[in-house]
Amino acid sequence: MARARTDSGDESAEGDAGSLSGAQLGEILRGLRATSGLSLNALAASSGVSAGLLSQIERGSGNPSYNTLIKLAHALGVGVGEFFGGRDPEPKLVGLVRADARRRLLLYEHDMVYELLTPSMNGRLGMIRAQIAAGWSNESVPFQHEGEECIVVVEGELTVVVGNERFELTLGDAITYDASVPHWYANLTDRPAALIGSMTPPSF
Repeated sequence: MARARTDSGDESAEGDAGSLSGAQLGEILRGLRATSGLSLNALAASSGVSAGLLSQIERGSGNPSYNTLIKLAHALGVGVGEFFGGRDPEPKLVGLVRADARRRLLLYEHDMVYELLTPSMNGRLGMIRAQIAAGWSNESVPFQHEGEECIVVVEGELTVVVGNERFELTLGDAITYDASVPHWYANLTDRPAALIGSMTPPSF
């Protein structure tokens, strides 16, 4: 089995400059930081992400890794879902999301994909589909947010840790837990895994 990797260095995790997704992410981060009232240096200190790197991200000159987004979300007091690209649609009685029109988290890692299956994160239910890269783990920056969450593994194998309990999930397995308890995922295999997750209220 492959060994889990984590975000060992923020600077080395950055992607190429100038992409539309990088510009979108920079705009989102600037807006969240302005709303929080944090200076660039204050956000750097609270997140553990360097001020230089934050400046690059805000200018759209690089996309952070997923674990870096988790660090920034924690420091800003928001969910990682705030970083989904695109604009929230107008609320409708029925929300249809076509397979080729899913909103994605703006990530550097080409083999990490987080897609929003619901139109937005502003309703009473949120659903995502996530592809988890081989060897990836967020043990160092676990999720913790309000509500209840359920995930089902639709490809590969996944380790899920909730509090002090560890679970090994294979294809078709599902797990439900209190999302206010720190939880994290790890793909300890040498091939991608995928999950579909639902949460109420939408927050992660």
